Amino acid sequence: MQKANYISTATPTGGQGKYPLSTQTLDFIQQQVLLLQQFGLIGGNKYILKQPDGKNTGVVFIEGEVLTLAAKPTPSANIKYINVTTKKEDIKADGETYKEARTYRTAALSSSASGESYEYSKFTVLESNQTLGEKIKQMPQTVLTYLQDTLAEKMPSLKKEGVTSGQLDGLTSPCVVKCTKSVKVGGFANYGVFVLPNGVSGQKDGCIQFVYLPDGRKYYRINDGDKWVGGSSWLQDGQNLNLECKIVRGTVFVRHGNLPEGSKLIMVRKKRRSRWRSTGGSKAYSQNKGKRIQRAPKRQYVHYKGVVLSTSTPNKWYAPRCISIDNPQVDSNMLNSELGGLCKPFVVRKADDASGNAVYRMTGVRNKITLNKSRHTQNSAYTQIGLQVVSYNADGSVAAGGEILKLKYHLRRLKYKAGETVKNGKVYPVYKYKYFRAFSIE
Repeated sequence: MQKANYISTATPTGGQGKYPLSTQTLDFIQQQVLLLQQFGLIGGNKYILKQPDGKNTGVVFIEGEVLTLAAKPTPSANIKYINVTTKKEDIKADGETYKEARTYRTAALSSSASGESYEYSKFTVLESNQTLGEKIKQMPQTVLTYLQDTLAEKMPSLKKEGVTSGQLDGLTSPCVVKCTKSVKVGGFANYGVFVLPNGVSGQKDGCIQFVYLPDGRKYYRINDGDKWVGGSSWLQDGQNLNLECKIVRGTVFVRHGNLPEGSKLIMVRKKRRSRWRSTGGSKAYSQNKGKRIQRAPKRQYVHYKGVVLSTSTPNKWYAPRCISIDNPQVDSNMLNSELGGLCKPFVVRKADDASGNAVYRMTGVRNKITLNKSRHTQNSAYTQIGLQVVSYNADGSVAAGGEILKLKYHLRRLKYKAGETVKNGKVYPVYKYKYFRAFSIE
């Protein structure tokens, strides 16, 4: 570091301690201050030495420069930037003005960027040596606690060959086991077993076993602490058979995870039947005419015409299309159609009524749909459909099915401006209605 001898400087005329004050001297002092400022790089390029508290200013170090940090605003979740403001000042002396003689640079916290800005997230708050010393003292216990928690989460991973049914039943402690040439589960002798506690509280802890098969299927069973619920039978897990849905401008998009091999995406329709039926008719006994009796109502979903829809890459949105149908000779026009085309036959246009209003019939709805409200008519209607992922056994029977993604196919009225009319010198809009089809998620 450079050094100036201000006190004991001697001159040829006998002067002592008379150091000349000049601009060169002031620059010499300023260079030493700037040199000392570089020691701040020990802590990095961007950090906060002292946070502002609303009353007292803070101190921030930015790329080799120490700046004051405005007392307000204080740190909060809204703070995103540190903005630096530069202000230059003129000085008047001896009748002259010295332009931009002084430069002031200050910083402030802010929620938005302005001028010279730095991201607040890039700054660290420098802790004092006292605080660091306390943390160092606590470090051994912190590390020990972390290791204990980590080890507690670890489970033994084993490899077993020739596991019998009895050995698999006795596997109730949390573990991961790779079984080869073992008792068959789901038709496979090689699989992985994952055992977890199920939270049962009692004298004995219960567990749940998961078996992962090579084709992606997953089976499970539950132990209540004393026995396997439902005997030793396995249940297929259908969580990867469930669907997500969104509707964009009338088009239905779905998304699914990894589907088991052999599973299909099918379309179902809710088949409804009233619990009442009429017993009277042209050929009925006279004592039954005009009477009704009750019967079991129908509310179940049925496979619609054997429609099988396309599947796509896991976790990717797509619009499913029909790839297979029970009777392609009759319903060939439905092949390669999206859901809108498959639901089109649900609505049939009939002859207009006497007033010229359009009349429709919808599958599963007893009343006619028309704008002219009268007996046995209604203004809008819907039929209930659904999509479901179904997994099949080798013999063609259904092994498991995910939850039905329930949708409604609507026939709705749309009000639109058809023109204008003049009445009493004023112009009024003329509105009419027309029908459109749409989907909604139930």
